[in-house]
Amino acid sequence: MENTEEKNITPRKAILAFLLSILVPGLGQFYNGQLKKTLFFSFGLLAYSISINIFELKNSFLVYVATLIILVILRLLIAVEAALSAYKNKEYELKSYNKWYVYLLSAAIWYFAGSAGERISNETRYQLFTVRSDSGYSTISAGDYVLGDYRIYDSQEPAYGDLAIFSMPDGERHVYRIIGMPDDTLSIENQLVKYKNKELSSKSISTLFYKEYEMEEFIETLPNGAKYKFVRSKTPIFQENNTFEEIIVPNNSYFLLGDNRDFSADSRVFGFIQREQIKGKLLSVYFSKDLIRINKNL
Repeated sequence: MENTEEKNITPRKAILAFLLSILVPGLGQFYNGQLKKTLFFSFGLLAYSISINIFELKNSFLVYVATLIILVILRLLIAVEAALSAYKNKEYELKSYNKWYVYLLSAAIWYFAGSAGERISNETRYQLFTVRSDSGYSTISAGDYVLGDYRIYDSQEPAYGDLAIFSMPDGERHVYRIIGMPDDTLSIENQLVKYKNKELSSKSISTLFYKEYEMEEFIETLPNGAKYKFVRSKTPIFQENNTFEEIIVPNNSYFLLGDNRDFSADSRVFGFIQREQIKGKLLSVYFSKDLIRINKNL
């Protein structure tokens, strides 16, 4: 008994080791006194998470989903290993670092390293983000997780029909469709676009409902042959956005519209977008509450 008190023998708790490793991979092993496993599991999994973005695996939906499933499995296995090791360790002698504040500091360091890795990830070519409005309905909708290519315009110029990702002076990121190219002259009548000296066709294909509004869906073919769908209300709602007699797009600028014409604060509101504001192009809907739209190419 005297020897036990001297050595401060304290059996490890399996449930606590499991929960610590769920919080931070490897923290349960740290609690168990397994320092080598702590470093291997903690920073190994962190490197794996960062590499998913660095190696641009997001570009392939199935590959990306597989990497995330593997990530979840690895975290669970690490937590289970910590719990099993704790269960077997009945004669654990407390170390100087077995303190709650050391665990807290270790977690803070891990999450700080993760945040730094996230900043690195944000500089990669393919990025995921969430749509926050229905201005692109029915192509994209609020809540959709979408994938953007932030380097596509390094090798080519924006084109008719691109869903361009651009930044505003306040730093906010927006997505609208390129309708007007530099030096174009166009007009809008009852939400339908017409060009001067360029061909465009708009064909009504169906009727659908957006909230309580009956909408008319069109398929439009732009001057470069790009086709896309947009909707307008059958009964004009906001008259000020319905008709624009002449829009002359300046050099190095673009005119963008939302696919949900009546409910889109686009270039009709904020004006033309400069070339340097365009950061990338939307590629696909990665995930949506409408399961049919998952992995939908745009």
